[in-house]
Amino acid sequence: MGGVLQANKPVVGGHSADGVPSAGLFYWSHSHFTDDFEFGLHGHEGFEIMTFVLDGENSHFDTAGTTWVPLHSGDVQIIRAGSGISHNERVAKGTHAFQIWFDPGYAEALARTPDYRDHPASTFTSQSLGAFEVTDYVGGRGPIESRVEGLSIRRMASTVPATETVALGDDRYSVLYVIGGSATVDGTPMVTDDALVVQGSEEVEVTLSAGADLFVVSLALHPGYTPVRGR
Repeated sequence: MGGVLQANKPVVGGHSADGVPSAGLFYWSHSHFTDDFEFGLHGHEGFEIMTFVLDGENSHFDTAGTTWVPLHSGDVQIIRAGSGISHNERVAKGTHAFQIWFDPGYAEALARTPDYRDHPASTFTSQSLGAFEVTDYVGGRGPIESRVEGLSIRRMASTVPATETVALGDDRYSVLYVIGGSATVDGTPMVTDDALVVQGSEEVEVTLSAGADLFVVSLALHPGYTPVRGR
């Protein structure tokens, strides 16, 4: 996608770029904004929608609240769309962010009251995995509460070239996404904006270049509900 909004989408409509079903991960857009941009008020239902502001600012309004709320670099927001919610986003020039949609069990979610929560960057803490600095967003020490079965979201970085073994867990669907720099995952070289899908592997060997930044999103490969796809 070009113009003001430039987006890389490793998952769309419940499938990865090569057409493989993506378990409960429904949509993922890594967006760069070359100018100020407003989406306009629009509705969602059922899905959990997480916005990760990597750089810049994204002001948000939705019908569960009454005011515009700014999100800054490092902040994360989760919307549980439930029975239905409308929202709008005003994004500042130069911002880049992830927006990731998850299916928490669509039919059941439609019966829930919608809500949203903001998580400032200061609420996240990092720990060491060898030479890697690891930040948990969901799962582990992460403060974000999700209804998506088995969901784990981590960010990994290194200031020096390093290799570590990263646990994913049994029967998992995982996406490893390079935000910046370069990485190698189980022998597959990756550069900025590359995404690698890993299914059913308990662990992977990850090598990060100096200054590399990697997201690891992992959830149940076979959730206890039938994921909704292609809506």
